[in-house]
Amino acid sequence: MKGKKLMTAAFTLLMGMAASAQEGLLKETIAYRDTFKMDVYVNPSVKVDGKRPVFIHTHGGGWNSGDRNINAQTGVWDDMLREGMVVVSIDYRQGVAMARAEGKLKDMPVVSADSKEAFDGEEVSPIIRQSILWGVEDLYDATTCVLQHADLWNADPECVILGGGSAGAIESLTAEYLRKNADPLALAHLPQGFQFAGVIAAAGAIWVDGGDVPMWQQKPCPMMFFHGSADRTVYPHLLHIDALNSSFSGPEIIIPTLRDQHVSYMYYVGEGYDHVMSGIPFETYGTDMMTFIHRVIYNKEKVAVKTIEEDYEGPRNLVRYYTELMGISKEEFLKRVQELNTKD
Repeated sequence: MKGKKLMTAAFTLLMGMAASAQEGLLKETIAYRDTFKMDVYVNPSVKVDGKRPVFIHTHGGGWNSGDRNINAQTGVWDDMLREGMVVVSIDYRQGVAMARAEGKLKDMPVVSADSKEAFDGEEVSPIIRQSILWGVEDLYDATTCVLQHADLWNADPECVILGGGSAGAIESLTAEYLRKNADPLALAHLPQGFQFAGVIAAAGAIWVDGGDVPMWQQKPCPMMFFHGSADRTVYPHLLHIDALNSSFSGPEIIIPTLRDQHVSYMYYVGEGYDHVMSGIPFETYGTDMMTFIHRVIYNKEKVAVKTIEEDYEGPRNLVRYYTELMGISKEEFLKRVQELNTKD
């Protein structure tokens, strides 16, 4: 289990890194419910025709760690803000961390086809399911708060895009899935008639209660996926949870359901990459994301796009990425991650 726990905590290592600054950028922090907050970024110096599209970001961390202030993902945020968008980053309940604090869960599970035994148990599975649903509920409440205050930022309520990496991508995709299936959670926490304009998911999946393949009652919104073909944290195909007769359906399962309804999508595959694709797209793939936003969401092009990236120096992975970024040895990196994993 130790080796499988390493990648869950990896992205918390960047918490202290400085964010890039953008001239004219304004940041406002507001509570959207109780003690849960969201940061709203907008650059009024960037003029737009009409209202500003909104991107709501949900951070990753396996429902055990992470923070709305994560600075590893400011690269794409800057691209969005320079084009006049409103960027929102939210807090949400981290159910795994809560369970660990209450003594209900000692190990930190990760979504992995290689850790099915750890993930598919009577103790663990209900905690993961509850974590996802809490996160979706909080994302819905944050969305409603943005809609209620849209005039403050000249935000467009008809162009709200969800996105995130890892757990944040799972929350975003599941939020759209439950919304399009008139789930009671969506009906209770979103305004009547509201629809999301798109989802950008980096290493994400849909949580499907009581089944494997997502079944859409209503046509889903356009989606963009980034995923490593060798990801064993959030599997690109299917991870069935026997204990709950439910599943995590990755992009390889989701996309055929989109094609059946002629829903536009873009799918970016890192050949041989692992869960590193949960983070690097929001740092360096801004051009690709803005292409999706412009072509598919703004211009409503009816397209299905698949891009495969190969690194001549070998498949990217989390250990290689962070050791290069932080300028430390592999041994030092693994030591720091282990310290995070064993921290009470």
